[in-house]
Amino acid sequence: MGRPLTIVHVITRLLRAGAEENTWSSCVHQARSGHRVHLFYGAESNPDYYERQGTDVRLQLIPSLVRPIHPLKDVQAYGELRKAFAALRPDIVHTHTSKAGIVGRQAARAVKVPHIVHGVHMLPFSNVGAVERFVYLAAEHAVAPGTDLFVHVSHGTKQAYETASIGRKVPHRVVRSGMEIGKFRDAPWPDDWRDMLRIGPDEEKPSVILMLAALEPRKRHIDFLEGFAAATRPGEPIRLIFAGDGPDREAVHQKVADLGLADRVVLLGYYPTPERVVALSDIGVLASLREGLPRVVVQYLGGGKPAVVSPVEAIEEIVQHGVNGRIVPSPDAAEVARVAVDLIRDRSELARLSAGAAVSPVDEWSFPAMFAALDASYESLPVPARR
Repeated sequence: MGRPLTIVHVITRLLRAGAEENTWSSCVHQARSGHRVHLFYGAESNPDYYERQGTDVRLQLIPSLVRPIHPLKDVQAYGELRKAFAALRPDIVHTHTSKAGIVGRQAARAVKVPHIVHGVHMLPFSNVGAVERFVYLAAEHAVAPGTDLFVHVSHGTKQAYETASIGRKVPHRVVRSGMEIGKFRDAPWPDDWRDMLRIGPDEEKPSVILMLAALEPRKRHIDFLEGFAAATRPGEPIRLIFAGDGPDREAVHQKVADLGLADRVVLLGYYPTPERVVALSDIGVLASLREGLPRVVVQYLGGGKPAVVSPVEAIEEIVQHGVNGRIVPSPDAAEVARVAVDLIRDRSELARLSAGAAVSPVDEWSFPAMFAALDASYESLPVPARR
């Protein structure tokens, strides 16, 4: 990428979550490298945090771009994107997530954008209903021929696309999701950790299970709480921390109250220094079934905390069962909670897995590694030529 390029990234939602933070970091890196970078985002977004960053990345709302399948709005979003691409004449359009990927690639192809790249952050056709799976598979097959490069966050998503014969004639590359992984090594506890855990000045720290995840249905907090309630006792020195915010906020709060878990569950909301709450924890958990390769699991291990996770596709790329964590074979989120509680009570096994977590190879997920891999992916594209 020797000459300055005009690059447009398109994402369905712009929130404080893994795919969005990955995309934003890519945009900032490219803008700092001298390129003209635009980030288009859909209606179900909260761009305030990103707008406050003071970067050269130009943000633009696409009002009709929404996450659910919505034929009328999808056609409108196609028109809005096509018009925006025609005005900007970008060298590269890089779409992210399912809906933006399908609509955005179609619009980019219609105005003959020289290069079209799609980022696969999770599988749109995995662990969904039969109708949704059929629709997304059909759509992916339809737009794949107009895609010049697929960029995956894991080898698992890459393998799944290859197994489904999506983009058979198109290059597929893996670019790990970058983060400041060094911050998670030896981070201090939060200054207010006693207040956070609701304990007195002379009380010992209780055991802490942490879930870093947006409060949305896909993360399955409600089901996890059911399992946690069944596995623990009132007054037991165990705390479950949910650090994250999202549309399920009220439902999660209500479930905690309904299950009588106020003494054992801490709802932090969005936490700006996740490395400090990881440091405070003993175990990190994730109960979702639809992921690419979860950034939070890398963060748990980067902080030396074993991970207890659902059988997410490709999770074996980072979690070694019985070495640095547990991969629960059941898809039941309540079972993930039970396994986590059992582990927190088994101090010798917890110490053994914590030692394994502390030496987990997580450097692939650093920002320098991500930026180098992303730049190499773009440089692998042929010399631009208008379609």
